[in-house]
Amino acid sequence: MTFQFSAARNAEKAEEVAFDVEDLFFSRTDGRGVIAAGNEVFQRISGYSWEELVGAPHKIIRHSDMPKGVFYILWERLKKGLSTGAYVKNRARDGRYYWVYAVVSPIEGGYVSVRMKPGSSVFKEVKAAYGDFLKLEREKGLGPEESANVIRMRLKELGFPSYAAFSSYAIAQEMSARDAALFRMEDSRLRSLKDALPTLVELHKEQQALFAAFEKIRGIPANMRIVASRLEPAGGPISAISQNYRLMSDEVTNHLGGFRVDNGNKNLSETVIPRIYLGLFMMAACRLQREVKEVSMAALGKHMERDGFQTEVDVLSTMLDDYTIRTGSVLVSVFNDVSVLARSAKDLRQLVTGLDSIRVLCRVEAGRLGTQSASLMPVIGQLDAFHVEIDATLERIMSLTDRVKGLVEAAMPRSFNGSLRYHPPAGGVSR
Repeated sequence: MTFQFSAARNAEKAEEVAFDVEDLFFSRTDGRGVIAAGNEVFQRISGYSWEELVGAPHKIIRHSDMPKGVFYILWERLKKGLSTGAYVKNRARDGRYYWVYAVVSPIEGGYVSVRMKPGSSVFKEVKAAYGDFLKLEREKGLGPEESANVIRMRLKELGFPSYAAFSSYAIAQEMSARDAALFRMEDSRLRSLKDALPTLVELHKEQQALFAAFEKIRGIPANMRIVASRLEPAGGPISAISQNYRLMSDEVTNHLGGFRVDNGNKNLSETVIPRIYLGLFMMAACRLQREVKEVSMAALGKHMERDGFQTEVDVLSTMLDDYTIRTGSVLVSVFNDVSVLARSAKDLRQLVTGLDSIRVLCRVEAGRLGTQSASLMPVIGQLDAFHVEIDATLERIMSLTDRVKGLVEAAMPRSFNGSLRYHPPAGGVSR
């Protein structure tokens, strides 16, 4: 049987194919998207016989209500070797529909799509959004790529920096909803990673505040020299203080490099946030992979699957191992980079303490000058405000980095916990 049969399919219906939250199913295709195998649940819910499914393109179950842009994003990522999650409305053989959350993963020679029944609040919002995207495609004649751009723009408006970030958030929400539907405790490791995201966003804001504060003091040493030229002969105490302050502030400013990567173009926390999203996706997908593997092994043991199904179980086992390793590797890299941040903040605080001692000397000298120091007081006021601000910002940064490290450690797959030690990067912090 080949896809030619699909021309005779029944018209699409407004009736949904019922299946339970316990039902997990998957299908495997070759590199062109032609169905090679799957489990009994997939065959049952789709309504096709195996003779009709095997050898047919996967789009045999595509529903016309799906926006083209979703599939464009999906295939764009898959062709780059990136596992991707998506909400998909499928079409059964008899024309009825069924919704799934699908995690599609590249494997050697093709792809595997694992599906579960969606039930989170995100799913309700996505269904409405898909209707909007579909309407735009039809009314404005948008092609797949144009539709994909509209989808990405909508996601950015909602606060997601990329489709990858959204799919990470979505699968985590779906796994939590699945746990609730099955009366299970929420996965504490997923919860830890979800909690790490807003903490990292706050950390990013504090880093920006740190850079802005140092930008504001650039002119202070010059102002001190100008004031000194009015109050004392060249080389006097205030001139010496301004020179020392300039030298030490330059050293402190240079140390800010420990908070930057990509040749200074990005804050370190900016590069960590996408990896937390990736780790969240990998961990949730890993859980889903483990469950579908267990379901498949049980079905195999009960002789509920077709001959040769052991091959599919082996594929699922390999995928699970891969997801586990990648999850651990991503989180270890996050832990090490956040450790870099923590150490940089601690070192910077020590340098600022030295800088603060020069500020105190400036205040002492102002006291010695008495009423003549009136022109120096605005500069001292700037220094006072700067040091209070910097000290508070660094305190918050150190607290936030400690929290992120704790959350990442709590989320780490057990087999990787021993890897959670700070490893200084070769050649400095830039990568």
